[in-house]
Parts: sequence; structure tokens; C-alpha cells
Amino acid sequence: MKSPCCLLALLLLAVPVVRGEATHFLLIQPERLAELGAAYRGASADELSPGATRLARQVMMEAEKSLALPILTITANKNLQASGDPHDYFSTGPYWWPDPSKTNGLPYIRRDGMRNPERNKISDQPVFLKMIQAVESLSLAYGISGDEKYAEQATRLLRGFFLDPKTRMNPNLNYGQAIPGLVSGRGNGVIDTIYLIKIPDILSLIQGSPSWSAKDRKEMTDWFKTFSLWLERSKNGREEKMASNNHGIAYDLQLSGVLAAAGYEKKARSVLGSSLPRRMDAQIMADGKQPKELERTNSWDYSSFNLRNLCKAATIAQSLGIDLWNHKSRDGRGSMKQAMLYLVPFLNHPKDWKTSQILPFHTSEARVWLGMGSAIYGDTPIRTAQRDYAPLKNQNLQDWLMIPLQHSGVPGVHQ
Repeated sequence: MKSPCCLLALLLLAVPVVRGEATHFLLIQPERLAELGAAYRGASADELSPGATRLARQVMMEAEKSLALPILTITANKNLQASGDPHDYFSTGPYWWPDPSKTNGLPYIRRDGMRNPERNKISDQPVFLKMIQAVESLSLAYGISGDEKYAEQATRLLRGFFLDPKTRMNPNLNYGQAIPGLVSGRGNGVIDTIYLIKIPDILSLIQGSPSWSAKDRKEMTDWFKTFSLWLERSKNGREEKMASNNHGIAYDLQLSGVLAAAGYEKKARSVLGSSLPRRMDAQIMADGKQPKELERTNSWDYSSFNLRNLCKAATIAQSLGIDLWNHKSRDGRGSMKQAMLYLVPFLNHPKDWKTSQILPFHTSEARVWLGMGSAIYGDTPIRTAQRDYAPLKNQNLQDWLMIPLQHSGVPGVHQ
């Protein structure tokens, strides 16, 4: 790979095609996007950081596949919805199963850590995730190629899911993570749509496209304004806000992204600068343990999952001028770096993990926080573990796009 100075010069000549007003990303690092653009335009692999060429090719392949997709909408779900309105998002709790002692299986019973495959057949989350993945690949393809066909399809899918009165999703999660026989929806369901945090970057990528009109922008902003109010004021939203484990972190993360999409950046800063640090102090002990996640049947997975969401929140916060990476309370609690340092030794010695982990121990769960931790912090244990377990060349697209480049002014990741 070329030196940072040479790479910067290369990137400045290969900035992706993003038209219109000044582009502001929450999660995407502009230098990473520029690397994808350089790779698309034919820069050799040794001129770029590992993964760029492979991922640029992946973006274009996925975008080509997405061009053939029909409108993706929850209204196509033919299963009975709790509300009777197909525009209302519906899902069931992932860890809830029919009670074998009951003829009709009702009410469902909880098996923490064991996912019920029935959920994917009757819930709206799979189509939501498919839509997000499609518009993400299409908007990135437009961003690095400038080909309008990708933006046109991205806007078609966005309109179908969020704006068209015939197919749009109502801006609420009143019926998320229902438990058959018990409740029609609950606060836990808020986490189902956490990937809405990608929407602001997707909209930034297509903002200059003639396919995405001023009317579209206003209606999308209005949808997110309504949804942000639902998150803050509804029974389920308030219930999730009170969660003291990873759900509380995920709530603040999603709310900050939704507020940004609604144009409420000041309120997003308040969430990330006030609410989230308090959660961090309550959930991460001075030694780096996350007690609420250690209580789970898959405690390694949940400790990593919570830290992964904190990395995303810290990335959004940084884009809004707030430093969460170096947050720590006076008594040492709340430190993301310490949480990473606590988990790192178990990558080499998983048998030393003494709390419950009923599923196989996978080092891949640490991929996101190792990549970000190595880029942000200079601690040798984190950087060594990132080299061994999460090399940049193996990062997936979404995580790779978040990791700062070496020349960006923070310690770089091992290449």
C-alpha cells in the first residue's frame, strides 16, 4: 500500500460522485467512500488499503442484483397482523416459543438465546432488512459511479417502503416483538429497526440525484419526524428508553439516527452527549465488565453486541462533534476502551470465559469493536487482536466504511 500522503493525493483525485449540497455522513468515513471510488475507477490494489478493491466490486454486484427487485414493503405480508392494518410493522419476539404443554401452544414461553425460526416466516423484519441492504448498495453504487440507474432504483424502493400511501410502513412499532398469547407488542420491538441509522447516509449519497425530488425529501423528513415522536412518547418507546441493558444503548443509537434523519441534529447531540454517557457509566464497570450482558445465556455475544452498538453510536457522535471514544466517569466506569481490553484476552483463551455462552464462541463477534478500537486507540492488546482476528481485508462492507484511514489523524488499523 502507498504512503498516507500518496494515498491522500490519490483519494482527492477519486472522490465519488456525490452531487448537491455539502454531504454529511454519520457512519461512513468519507475517505473510505473515496477509496471505493478509486477502486471502481481502476486504482490498483496496492494503492489502496486492504479490502477496497474487493468491496467496490461487491457494491456494484449487489447493486446490479438490486436493480431487479420489486417494491419491498411490509404490506405484502399475508400473515395476520396484531393490528389488522398491513401498514403496521409486526414481529414476534426472537426467543419465544410455543408452550409444548398447551394444545395451542399459548401463551408462548421464553428460551433466552434460542431463536425461534418461525419468526422469520411471519415477521416484517426480514423484508425491512432486505430493503435497507438494497438501498444501501444502490446508493453506494450511485455514489461511486454516478450512474443514475442506481439512484433511480434506490428512490423507488425508498418511496415504496416509506412514502407511497398504498405500501408505506406506518411510523410506529406498536406491534414489534409481540408474544403470542401474552402481548400484541412491546418495547423490545424497537430494536428491530435499528438499521434505520443507515438512512441518513443513504440519503446523503443520493441527495444530488434528480430521481430524489424535493417532495421526496420533505415527505421522508416528515416520516422520520413522526417516528421520532413515537420513539420518545409512545408506551413502547418509553418502555425501551428505560431498558438498563443493551436495549437502552440500542434505543439511544437508533433515536440519534432517526433524529438526524428528521433534521433534529441538536436533539441527536443531546441524546449522544447526555443520555448515552449515563448509560455507559451504568453498564460498563471500571474493569470493563458489562454485568447486564454477562447475565445472558450468550454473554460473550451480548457483550460484543453492546460494544458494537456503542462503536456505532460513538461514530455518529464524532460526526456531530461529540467524543464518546474517550468517555470515562470519575470512578473509571463507562470506558469503551476498558470494555474492549476486558474482552480481548478471551479471544485467545475462550475457555476462560466463565459466564454462560450456550452457542459456540465465535471471535467474529468482536470484528466491529476490534476494527474501530484499533483505529481509535493505540493500545497494543487491541491492535494485536485486531491484526489476528479482524484484519481489514476481511471486514465486511458496512464495518469497513466506518473505520478511519491511517492518514485521518488517529492511529491506524493493522493492514
